[in-house]
Amino acid sequence: MIEKGRAATLTHTVTSADLASTHAQAAGERYPDVLSTPALLALIERACADVLRDAVGDGQLSVGVTTHLNHLAPTPPGVDISATATFRDIEGSLYWFDVVASDAHGPVGTASHARAIVERSAIEARAAKRRHG
Repeated sequence: MIEKGRAATLTHTVTSADLASTHAQAAGERYPDVLSTPALLALIERACADVLRDAVGDGQLSVGVTTHLNHLAPTPPGVDISATATFRDIEGSLYWFDVVASDAHGPVGTASHARAIVERSAIEARAAKRRHG
C-alpha cells in the first residue's frame, strides 16, 4: 500500500522533440517553440507512475486514467523542468495524485492525475480487439 503524501520528482530538459511546434502536421498550423502540453503531461504521468512503482506487481503496470491539467507558463528548449507528484488517496481502483511542475522561474503547470494498476496482458488484449473493429 502506498502511503498518503509519498512523492516523486522527475526532471527533464526540454528538447526540440518536446516543443508544441513539432505537433504541426497540416499546412497553416503554427505553434510556438515552447514545451507542449502533451510533453508536460508525459512528465506528469511518469512522475505519478514513479510513486506507484512499488505497488505494481509482476505482469502489471500503471496507466493514466484522467488528468485535470493547468499549463501555466511557457518553457523554452534547453530549460530543465521538474514535476513533483504527491499521492493523495485511493478512490475505488484509482490512485489520485497532485502534481506541480516547475522550472527555475516558478510553476509551469499543476495537475490532478489518476492512475490505475492493470494487468499488462489484459490491457494489451483489449487494445488488440480495437484493431480488428
